[in-house]
Amino acid sequence: MKKLIYLTTNPHKVDEANKFFKEKYGFDLEIVNPDFEILEIQAKTCAEVAAFSAKYAAEKLGYAVLKSDSGLYIDALGGLPGPYNAYFDKQIGVEKFLEMFKGATNRKARLEHCFAYCEPGQEPVVFSGGSTGTITYESRGTLGRWHSKFYIPDGETKTLSELQAEDYEKEAHYWGTALDDFAKWYKEKLTKNS
Repeated sequence: MKKLIYLTTNPHKVDEANKFFKEKYGFDLEIVNPDFEILEIQAKTCAEVAAFSAKYAAEKLGYAVLKSDSGLYIDALGGLPGPYNAYFDKQIGVEKFLEMFKGATNRKARLEHCFAYCEPGQEPVVFSGGSTGTITYESRGTLGRWHSKFYIPDGETKTLSELQAEDYEKEAHYWGTALDDFAKWYKEKLTKNS
């Protein structure tokens, strides 16, 4: 089977990819941290960011790549941080973010998780998923991305981080079907091309 090239420098995404693509779908996965900066555009959605980055990297590297992006859109903040999660985490972190958000009564949020696959000379194919939920008043849990510690999916009482510590598959459900949708599409593509 052809090796799937996944571009990331995020250790949480590395762990996620290994658990999911290798264990669940049996892909021969190579996680690559390229020796150049993968450009990310300023955009309103993670799908746009992932698509642009995948196309840029595929053209620069000369082979097909997979790139992901995730974002948390908070109603009370007009959709921020959205695709700027990493920037918010780096600049202010979880505690300062929650402090800034403490007076908000509308704590509704939407989680978006996208994967973009692109081959050189082609347009990217994007798979999106996610869930809706609310923001806690305090950080809870130690696993996952920064927003995993304060995002509670609808129907749950625990953060994504707490859910991940208890049951990886249950927590993964709230990121939506983008991973599965991509993996099924990719397997079908490989079968057709073999």
